[in-house]
Amino acid sequence: MSEWKIKRTWDNVEVKQTEAGFLVALDDRPIITPAKNPLLLPSNALANRVANEWKEQDNEVIPAKMPFTRLSNSALDKVSVQFKEVADILSEFGETDLFYYRASSPAALIKKQTTAWDPFLNWVKNSMNVSVNVSSGVMFIEQDDGEMDKLNAPIYNMTPFQLAGFHEIVTILGSLIGAYAVVNNAFMADQVWSASRVDEEWQIEQWGSDEEAMAASEKKYNDFKIGCEFFQISL
Repeated sequence: MSEWKIKRTWDNVEVKQTEAGFLVALDDRPIITPAKNPLLLPSNALANRVANEWKEQDNEVIPAKMPFTRLSNSALDKVSVQFKEVADILSEFGETDLFYYRASSPAALIKKQTTAWDPFLNWVKNSMNVSVNVSSGVMFIEQDDGEMDKLNAPIYNMTPFQLAGFHEIVTILGSLIGAYAVVNNAFMADQVWSASRVDEEWQIEQWGSDEEAMAASEKKYNDFKIGCEFFQISL
């Protein structure tokens, strides 16, 4: 993002609708991406989110405070030209989903994982007709190729903007199934987040936490929520 870090020189930020989509203009000049593509957005909601980020900049543009602009740039400059490669990366999470791998002990942790994760496996079975194998320990769990094909199919039907947001969700959660559950509104975002944190919260209960770990967790949570919103308003 450093290549588009600039000083603020504009006064007005405006969303403009075109036949191809929505643009955000700074003093009537449409924004372009780092790769010099027009920042053409698929929805008015996303365009307004991006516009607000540019309005909120002060003397210097700070990319770290512009997540919707960053993800939009990524969708246009990277995902759209490497769609299959990105989709393939996410499909690999279907083979090693967080929810497949259970502890072998202690009993209290096994119970927490079962309570938190089984509803997602039941949901993917009922809604996507996908059955998965679950086991304890860290050894790789073999999954049926046909079941994985069904699980991965929706990824390849997403738009580049959806895939950019979905990538954010999957990689933060470590769970393709959890990501599907939240973008399909089958579970609330906070339910999915809590499920993905079972192991980490267990460790905190046993050993305590520290400020650095808490700050990292908070950032991941915020990025996760932005990814969820970005996906939904890219429709």
